[in-house]
Amino acid sequence: MDESPLLNVADVVIGSYANGPGKRIVIWVQGCTIRCNGCFNPTLQPHVAKILVKPDTFAADIVKLSIDNECEGVTLTGGEPFQQSQALGVFATLIKESKLSVVCFSGYSASKLLNSTDLNVKTLLRNVDILIAGPFQKDMNYPNRTWFDDPDKELVFLTDVYNKNDVFLNDNVEYIIKGEDVHFSGFIDEVDSKIKNIFQSHDTLLF
Repeated sequence: MDESPLLNVADVVIGSYANGPGKRIVIWVQGCTIRCNGCFNPTLQPHVAKILVKPDTFAADIVKLSIDNECEGVTLTGGEPFQQSQALGVFATLIKESKLSVVCFSGYSASKLLNSTDLNVKTLLRNVDILIAGPFQKDMNYPNRTWFDDPDKELVFLTDVYNKNDVFLNDNVEYIIKGEDVHFSGFIDEVDSKIKNIFQSHDTLLF
């Protein structure tokens, strides 16, 4: 009997280029108690049920979507992925078994995660290729930063799938149309914030 807890997902976007190397599926999980000052996604902080999925079933769906849309991997963000490490450990294991890459953002420091004795954290880390770790620091924000040169994040290559030579310039901000919604993703500056506010006034989903 599968005793893995359900994974609480806030949103999924297919075809992002601003959340890791290459074309990716991005999964935002719901819930984070770190509460960084100036958090990009304050609506994702409460641990309230959004989309509850079985991690194995969800993994199968994401693998199919990745193949169908020619995505090279999955990016986990949020919310805080490591606050759902048991479910994401199951999910990420299945994603890696399908020969897709995994990138994971976290508001925890790399040292805290890498030195953790929690078996669920260890399982998730074993199935992450790039860890992008560290709390968001509002006073270190600067224009046009990207996922790989964010000054308040530490980029850690945990496998040999990627290395620093694979890190290339992608767009730092993107707008992805999904049905009737426009999803805002990436690292914003003052101009992007103004555009974001326009979208927010029209009930657009922004992450």
